[in-house]
Amino acid sequence: MNFEMITEGLKQLLQENNYSSATIRFYEGEWNKIQCFLTEEYGNTEYDMERGLKYLEKQYGFITKYNNGTLSQQRVQLLRVVHMLEDYRLHQVLTRRYYAAKNPITLNAYYLNLYTDYLDFLNSTELSASTIGHYKGISRAFMDYLQQRKIGTTENITMDVCNSYLKTLAGYSFKTIEQNVCGIRHFLRFIYSIGILSADYAEKIHMPAVSKSAKIPSAWKLDELKAMLSVIDRNSPIGKRDYAMILLACVLGLRIGDIKNLRFQNFNWEDKKLSLIQHKTHKPLTLPIPDAVGWAVIDYIKNGRPQY
Repeated sequence: MNFEMITEGLKQLLQENNYSSATIRFYEGEWNKIQCFLTEEYGNTEYDMERGLKYLEKQYGFITKYNNGTLSQQRVQLLRVVHMLEDYRLHQVLTRRYYAAKNPITLNAYYLNLYTDYLDFLNSTELSASTIGHYKGISRAFMDYLQQRKIGTTENITMDVCNSYLKTLAGYSFKTIEQNVCGIRHFLRFIYSIGILSADYAEKIHMPAVSKSAKIPSAWKLDELKAMLSVIDRNSPIGKRDYAMILLACVLGLRIGDIKNLRFQNFNWEDKKLSLIQHKTHKPLTLPIPDAVGWAVIDYIKNGRPQY
């Protein structure tokens, strides 16, 4: 999908979701900059996340500032811009990660009535208040997705629609995805039980293959991480540092504060272990050092770290 098609569809969704004219103008300004970058760099306007990340790095030095903790909130907003473009390219919807208090989900009359009926049903069950709260949010987000996909009634829901929605959860933790799958199943059972769903799709929905131990931050998907790593100049000292820091964060799941506090004594190279006291929780943590992480750290220490 080329850039013009993405931005045209995205602008329409922003308007339909009651984003302010000022916010839409902000997005349009950034889209114009990205489009110029695509034309100059590639000679076309085809867009994907890899190109979006390369734009951020070339234009703003995004990765270096992100790792240094010097990235301003305004620049963080730019990551949202490229994420939003990629999500529309993949799913043709404005995904739930961009909703804010001033832009709440607004359901049309059909889905709002269904949502009200579902809440009445939830309140009649013996589910805990916490579970009911989760299911309310999950069902509302799912109905908003259906609404954006122009699926006018639940009778038009298919298995493909359900699977397409699950794909929008890519990048979230195992627990969050599991919670969403359970919530969607519960909602689908409800609408099937009242006769407005053509088949019992709840029984056909399965938990996606996600590692329980995966600690990759939800802001990044695997392909995005690969794209981000690919634009780092590993021949420069700063590039060696950035590469090592990103692997420590994404592979080992370390917080940026803990990475900054690492010292030589934290690394046990003989046993391939990393041990530290976590800054936020003050709890000890010991992790294995995978080869890729170990070699990245060694490369930085030997060839990139400033000598004092």
